[in-house]
Amino acid sequence: MRVRASAPGKAILVGEHFVVEGSPAIAVALDVRAHVTVERIEENIVKVISRELGEATYGEHEEEDRLYPVYIAAREVVQRSGEPTGLKITVESDIPPGAGMGSSAAVAVATVAATAKLLGLTLTPDEVAQSALAAEVVVHGKPSGIDPTVSSYGGAILFKKGDKPKRINADFDQIRLVLADSGIQRSTGKLVSKVLETKKKFPGILEPLYRSATELVEKTREALENGDFATVGELMNINHGLLSALGVSNAKLEELVYAAREAGALGSKITGAGGGGMVLALCWKEDAESVCQRLRGLAARIIVTPVSDKGIAYTLEN
Repeated sequence: MRVRASAPGKAILVGEHFVVEGSPAIAVALDVRAHVTVERIEENIVKVISRELGEATYGEHEEEDRLYPVYIAAREVVQRSGEPTGLKITVESDIPPGAGMGSSAAVAVATVAATAKLLGLTLTPDEVAQSALAAEVVVHGKPSGIDPTVSSYGGAILFKKGDKPKRINADFDQIRLVLADSGIQRSTGKLVSKVLETKKKFPGILEPLYRSATELVEKTREALENGDFATVGELMNINHGLLSALGVSNAKLEELVYAAREAGALGSKITGAGGGGMVLALCWKEDAESVCQRLRGLAARIIVTPVSDKGIAYTLEN
């Protein structure tokens, strides 16, 4: 038997970077997914085959290459089951890596979910996210945990480190998210460390920003529940200003942010670590195409997606 699981990517509406130090954040699942198929093999090894990144085998050696986090995600489940077994893991992801869309987390979540189902384990979304977090530590160093949580649950999630994630009751049917890729590669781990170092250097200046970010997230939650997306967009714009103050913006990101606003987006901002990656624009469904047209030629690529209400999804294959 083979088990195929998929998990969505994510975008952070408000709160990135601040969430690392215990402030809340709101993230949404995207209708762009990573697919992972897991099956048993006779050898006591884990073989990972990625459509995007090639192949690697783990067992006698555990070299930390680009596919190593997939192995770690599977190993977490095998250890939980207490049943040593060989595995073949096939990864096919439609989520661009290094773009702030939670690519590594979605792959890890889908790997954990598929492996658990194959081994007969029943895991809650929280347990899946927690197991996937071990792989995220390999990738990002000190992740907040928000990416695997949103990927496991789907929908919109209010996340705060140490607290149980809360699903936000919001109707996104009339909303589209436009993601514009700056084309600039960056390391989430390095940017998180940079922000923490700046906060340590200027605590009296930056700590008020963290308090403002906490209130901003609460106001955004209220606006989402009330269907007030104009206010959500306005708060996203303010959040972008806070992120710029943390030093994670640049000229290219600012160009994309302001182009989206000028084209009719309700709000636009950096999403994820900044320094490169994606800009996120919140649009009414009927305005998404005009925003895309404005961004074409400025962005390396553009993704238009609804918010996905579905987190982990399974297919059993005999």
